[in-house]
Formats: sequence, structure tokens, C-alpha cells
Amino acid sequence: MCEFIRLYMCMCICVCVCVGIVISMALALALCSPVPPPDSQECVCSPAARSLLSALTHIMEKEGKMKEQDLFAGFNCTDLEAQMTPHTHTSSVCQPSVSANSSCSAHRSSNFSAVECVKNIRGDLRYYDLLLNSYKPSTQELSPVITANTQLINCLNQRCESAEGVFPQWRVWKGSSFDDRVSLCKTLKGFHIRSITVNRALAYIASGEHRK
Repeated sequence: MCEFIRLYMCMCICVCVCVGIVISMALALALCSPVPPPDSQECVCSPAARSLLSALTHIMEKEGKMKEQDLFAGFNCTDLEAQMTPHTHTSSVCQPSVSANSSCSAHRSSNFSAVECVKNIRGDLRYYDLLLNSYKPSTQELSPVITANTQLINCLNQRCESAEGVFPQWRVWKGSSFDDRVSLCKTLKGFHIRSITVNRALAYIASGEHRK
């Protein structure tokens, strides 16, 4: 009987020791495994980018004629040139990389950098965020664009790795109602064009093609 008890106790001790070793190994692996940076996870912000493009497209298709007011009253916005962000290089750095035997000579020949691309996209979004929020006449009709832009900024901050960039502010509002509405037209046209580029770039990053 005593032999049986001693054998049973030995078996219990062995089991406890083995369990302790397994737990210790699991903790060690958890502590030693590096936390993957945002860029190694899925940088998926395409839904937020599509929402922004949809909000901008709505204003441009309505030609500024919104529920409360005509944003572009007194001139034809269609005839005016788009005003692009002056301090970012999104259209060039977000061009997908192509193979050496590609005939698309207009594309960048260097390797695509998702970090640099997202950095410039964030610069664009911050620029338009400051600009549209400072539009004095009214931000009510611009609210869907401002909200969608903020949501995309938050998504990029949470899911995508990006180098920090310091971009100068560029003020376009002059205080004159007519001049500011003309500037608003040009700004929204430029933002609409840039939003198309942003959608394509983020879809390319999310696809993982740049890692191949």
C-alpha cells in the first residue's frame, strides 16, 4: 500500500513539473516573439478610402448644389482647374513598382515603398482636414467629406506603418465669399483627384503585390 502511495505521488510530481515546463516555454516564446509592426499586418483601409471618394464624388456630381446652399454659386466650377496639394508627392511615390521588362516607362522604376506612400497620403489628408475645417462660410455641407477624411486618417494611424513627415500649411482662404468659394471648388476638385490616387494606392498595398 505504501509503495502504491509513493508511486502515485511521484507521478503527480512529474506531471506538475512537465506542466510547469510547458507553461514556462510558452511564456518565453510569447515574451521573445517580436510584436509585428503595423506594416507587416494588413494595411486595409480601402473601405474608408472608398467612403471618402464617394463623399467627394457626391459634391462634384451635384456641382456644389447641396441641400442648404449652392457652394459654387456665381461661377462654373467645371471650368476651373483643380488645385492639388503643393507639398506632397503622392502621385509619384505611390506608383506601383513594375518589372524591368515592363513597357510602362511612365511608372517608377525603383521599388515601391508602402511606408513612403502612406506618409504622403497622410500628409494629403492632414492638409485637407485643416483646410476644410477652416472654411469659414459653412462646414455643414462639407461635413460628410470631413468625417470620411477623419475616419481614413484614423484607419491609417491604427493599421499602417508610416514615416513621420512635417508638411507646411498652405492657406487658400482670403476672406472674400466669392474668392473663397472659387478656392473651395478648386480644392475639392484636387481632393477628388487625389482621393482616386489614394484608393488605388491603398488597394495595391492591401493586395500585398508590393512584397512580391
